[in-house]
Amino acid sequence: MKPPLCCLCGDDRDPDAGLVQFADFEELPEGRPGHPRGLEWFCSRHLEAARAASHLPSAVALERLRARRRWTLWPRR
Repeated sequence: MKPPLCCLCGDDRDPDAGLVQFADFEELPEGRPGHPRGLEWFCSRHLEAARAASHLPSAVALERLRARRRWTLWPRR
């Protein structure tokens, strides 16, 4: 499993980060290590927008979310 690092802004210190399951989600076979396809981490700032796009495949959703270009890194705490 990937660590809780927002795939839009890189914030890795948000205690309220969450996973979003997209339309192309595929669970890993039992006992196989790694991170499932179609499952991505988002900080609390981007979580709502990501959930709104969860009906899309992850690549399409991320492309659309990144196209907004207003996402910036959180200041380090």
